[in-house]
Amino acid sequence: MSYRQQHRGFTLIELLVVIAIIAILAAILFPVFAQAREKARSAACLSNAKQLALATLMYVQDYDELFPQSVYSMDNVILIPGSNDRVFTVYEAVSPYMKNTEILICPSNRPGIDFAAIVAPLGLRTSGLFRYASFAMNFAVFQDPALPPGLFASDPVVALAGLTEPVNTTLFYDSKYTPFGGAPAYPECAPPTEAFGWTNFAADARHSEGFNVNFADGHSKHTPRRGSIPGVSTGGVPTYTLPCDLSGIPGGTPDT
Repeated sequence: MSYRQQHRGFTLIELLVVIAIIAILAAILFPVFAQAREKARSAACLSNAKQLALATLMYVQDYDELFPQSVYSMDNVILIPGSNDRVFTVYEAVSPYMKNTEILICPSNRPGIDFAAIVAPLGLRTSGLFRYASFAMNFAVFQDPALPPGLFASDPVVALAGLTEPVNTTLFYDSKYTPFGGAPAYPECAPPTEAFGWTNFAADARHSEGFNVNFADGHSKHTPRRGSIPGVSTGGVPTYTLPCDLSGIPGGTPDT
């Protein structure tokens, strides 16, 4: 005696119910996964910022406790726009103290700010050793306008001993570049006043409405976009206005 085995499949309604459940779970879990991924990227970015600060401090110890300037000319004494000179930046100056230049890149901001594209309209070119970075510099610490150290008294290099509040003095921070003539990075920020200066580099709040910043004492932290950093400059005004202005030295003059 034989028996016919019966196979029962899913009905269309059952399949639609399963698909709906999977879609609901995906809608719930995908944002959680995205947030976890961004948390990991933010942590990696913060680690890179700290390593960049430590590399800078190692440079300072080797160069009579003086910070490098923002940019130098590799071909002449003075860096002159339109000269086609090669630009040597603070990033290249401290790069020998890094394990690799990937430290300059935030995982949430690849490839980063294109410095070759910034200097090209000025009639300058990069050294070929460096091009991208996700972090902008404090122009008051690293100085500009692109004059070699000690050339003119009006633009001296900054000494570590000259920082009265290194714990509150920014070095580098998550940033984005806004060209001269471009719209402000944020509604509360003023339009850039030049092609390469502190007004071009507002903080980039790419990590949960905040950004990573490192300081002259070597520590790094995540700061809310609308947060604040302690320290006042001449006249009792706050040194930094977040997220627009992170250039200046507490106890000195704001910006540069």
